Amino acid sequence: MKNKRSAIVSILVILSLVFCPFVLPAQELLTLDSCLSYAKQRNCSIQSAQLEVAISRELKKQMVWLYFPQVGLNGFAFGAARPLIEIDVRSLSNSADMKDFLSELFDIIKESDPNVSPEIKKMRWGVSAQAQAVQPLFWGGQIVNANKLAKLGIEVSELREEVSERDVLQEVTEYYWLVSGLQEKQATVDTVVALLDTISEVANTAFVNGLATRNDLLRVQLKKNEVQTQALQLENGIELASRFLCHLIGQDYTGPLVLEKMSAEDINVIPSEPTANSAQARPEYQLLEANIRYQQLMKKVTLGDALPHLGIGLRGGYSNFFERDKWNGLAFASLTIPLTQWGQTAHQLKQHNLRIKQAQLMQKDYTEKLNLQNLQVYKQMIEASKLTQQHLSAAELANDNYNLALMNYRAGVATMTELLEAEALLMQAQNNLTDARINYRTAHKKYVDYTLQK
Repeated sequence: MKNKRSAIVSILVILSLVFCPFVLPAQELLTLDSCLSYAKQRNCSIQSAQLEVAISRELKKQMVWLYFPQVGLNGFAFGAARPLIEIDVRSLSNSADMKDFLSELFDIIKESDPNVSPEIKKMRWGVSAQAQAVQPLFWGGQIVNANKLAKLGIEVSELREEVSERDVLQEVTEYYWLVSGLQEKQATVDTVVALLDTISEVANTAFVNGLATRNDLLRVQLKKNEVQTQALQLENGIELASRFLCHLIGQDYTGPLVLEKMSAEDINVIPSEPTANSAQARPEYQLLEANIRYQQLMKKVTLGDALPHLGIGLRGGYSNFFERDKWNGLAFASLTIPLTQWGQTAHQLKQHNLRIKQAQLMQKDYTEKLNLQNLQVYKQMIEASKLTQQHLSAAELANDNYNLALMNYRAGVATMTELLEAEALLMQAQNNLTDARINYRTAHKKYVDYTLQK
């Protein structure tokens, strides 16, 4: 019996070792790098921008075919209820003598062939087929400019993809550290709850010994209730922020996320201030330049509509309308010269000149705004780094102040109000430090992305 029980226990142990890893999978640790990698692969905005690049490349391939001859086939067939051509040979002439001659001739032929008819009936049915190839030689520069526009479209799509990916990754970074910071605040709340439990025990001991009143116990309980409310709010905030982070990285939310904790940053190394030309490295500036080139190319396309179009081609065909096969072919040249379009084209060219000036003004204006944005991000990063240092010192002082207040309360030289105030200051200092670290990390990410500096 004992051996049987041991065997059963051994089997249960083996089964637990085999199946437990599948029943209780370990929660994946999401680092910032892994979240950024997931976002590049799964984010809908980034995928849409990538598809836009693919569409632009297919359009460029489509435009290349304009350089080649345009080949077309055409077929035609018909069948009529009655022949389309019906002629009586006896009425081919208006001359009376000729009509008499034709009638006599027909009578002579009919004597030898009684089935012959004086009527000629043709084209009861017919078929035809044609093939044509036209090679453009000069099309007002429209083919060349169309290919340049398609190439420019690829460049614009790639720049927009770069902007979309950068913005999404910045948002992922922001929400990643937001969730991590909220988890830090939650840990701070847990620490405060433990501190309040210690304070409650001290207050109970003091109350038993007659050194504290019931008001002290009530103050501790009210403070614990307040902290528990904050804990509930943090829990809801963490869930919402975690869900949005999962949405950004294309991952289903299955429960609390395990993120890396915010370590102490090396904020003593201050990068250089962005130069006045730092905006020229940003894709937004390159998009503004692409807009100017687009307007210039559109002007050339409009001009091409009013220029001559020259092409050469070959045409060949087959027909059978009179019960007889017929083949033919020809070579041709086509020249089209617009004559009455110049008045309209002149005004269109003036419109394009105005649009080019407008695009240049937009480039100048937005370049200044981009430089100001780079400077703003730099200032925000510097401010966040200094605030982080300040709040780090404040948190250390708040922790020392709390320990001193607790020691004084135990010694009976401090009140419960002073102790709880020291606890509140400690919690506030820790939360301020967490917020400063979040602001520094997000500002540093934007600074690196906008100025291309590490």
